[in-house]
Amino acid sequence: MEVQTALVLTIQLIALFSIAGALLLYLLCKVRGTRDDPTGVQKGSILVTCADTALGLQICTFFASKGHRVFAGMKDPVESLPAKLLRGWMKMRENSDTPVSGSVVPMKIDVTREDVLREAAESMGAHLNAGERGILAVINTAGSVYRGRIDSQDSLQWENMFKNNVMGCLRTARAFIGLLRPTRGRLILLGSGNDDDGLTVFMATRNAVQGCADALRKELRPYGVSVVTLDSRGVPAESLFKAPVPYTISDEEGVPTQYSADVLTSSALGVIERALYDNRPSETYCLSVPNSKFQKKGPSQTLKAAICHGHIIPRERLQSIIALLSQR
Repeated sequence: MEVQTALVLTIQLIALFSIAGALLLYLLCKVRGTRDDPTGVQKGSILVTCADTALGLQICTFFASKGHRVFAGMKDPVESLPAKLLRGWMKMRENSDTPVSGSVVPMKIDVTREDVLREAAESMGAHLNAGERGILAVINTAGSVYRGRIDSQDSLQWENMFKNNVMGCLRTARAFIGLLRPTRGRLILLGSGNDDDGLTVFMATRNAVQGCADALRKELRPYGVSVVTLDSRGVPAESLFKAPVPYTISDEEGVPTQYSADVLTSSALGVIERALYDNRPSETYCLSVPNSKFQKKGPSQTLKAAICHGHIIPRERLQSIIALLSQR
């Protein structure tokens, strides 16, 4: 009788462990699948270091549309044109049929000033929700470019590029590593670019950033922080750091001007999305994809806002203005 009882108990234990193992395997697969699937990823906070540029604005609105809270770095987060455009974009999305699920938080950031970076890191920590230990990623879009032959360029232009592109990259890494370690987050940097005429010094800075990324990758690996570079070949160097592009609806006085921040194709935005979501990220992601010149620019709703005399014009009012003008 005791032998039979022991046998029954053994079978029950085996069944119990099998069920527990299957449940654990299911949960592990579900977690991994969620991480690899952008639609199911756990939303968190992201920092875009420079939203003063069209590229930075496009990335901010793209990830906000994906449900993330995006800290948008700006030298003037209140009165600058990019800040007003972001507020206008958020207002239009809130009033639309498909309101954005994420949010954008403008913050004062200047990658050339360590005091500003320290204040930004402290402020971001205070903005985190309960349960958030840190941020998912830092996407460094800050930088500068000057095109020209070296014998016709001023040394100050060289110093500016190295100060923004290289030293800015290192200062950014140092300032926000503390927010990436708890989440085993990602530091995403603009790496190599086009080797065009007149970009000798600019390419020197991009190659230096690539070297910094390789060294940082080794240094931060023990903490679980991944360092990723974005190969921007195929994207004009000036486009990486240009301001939002205005285009006038009408030449008549008082009619608002619309601004567009479409720099990357939808495929290139998808590449950055993969760099953030991939369970095991590659060291480098190429923004240029085959036949990308035939592909549509990033969604036109990414950022289109209108400003008239320094004020945001709501989309509904803007459409009414256009309708009235068309009747004249």
